[in-house]
Amino acid sequence: MSRIKTAAVALATLTALALGASPAVAAGDRDTAQPVPRPKTCNASGGAFFCGGDYGDGKTYVTLSDGTKQLFVIGTDFNVWTTWFPPKGGQAPWMSLGGDHDFANKVKITNRKGNAFTIGARSFTIGADLNRDRDAGGNWGYWWTRAVPRG
Repeated sequence: MSRIKTAAVALATLTALALGASPAVAAGDRDTAQPVPRPKTCNASGGAFFCGGDYGDGKTYVTLSDGTKQLFVIGTDFNVWTTWFPPKGGQAPWMSLGGDHDFANKVKITNRKGNAFTIGARSFTIGADLNRDRDAGGNWGYWWTRAVPRG
């Protein structure tokens, strides 16, 4: 009798592990959904990021008033990463812009006013653009979407 119980517990455990092995598939869509294909990976400026398809060349640049060029990419963790290149100096270390996101396209720059601007990219999960504002002093606000107004 204990062998039957042991076999049943083992089968239940294996079944649970198999069902949980595909994080890209929603729980209700396991029978019909296909995992999202992983985009092509490119490398530049010491970082790996997504490119091709909706990611284009993967790189978005902004030139600030002092001549600094700031680069934005979607890293292989699907989050926005940035680095910058001062006119008289080397490259700054890569910095994540935080959050736990799943961006599906190249970073866009909008609402540019001098050194202040907004970055944005489409989220797989919510199906809408997530945005983040940078003020003229280089300070970043929180991630927001038009689906949920700021306030």
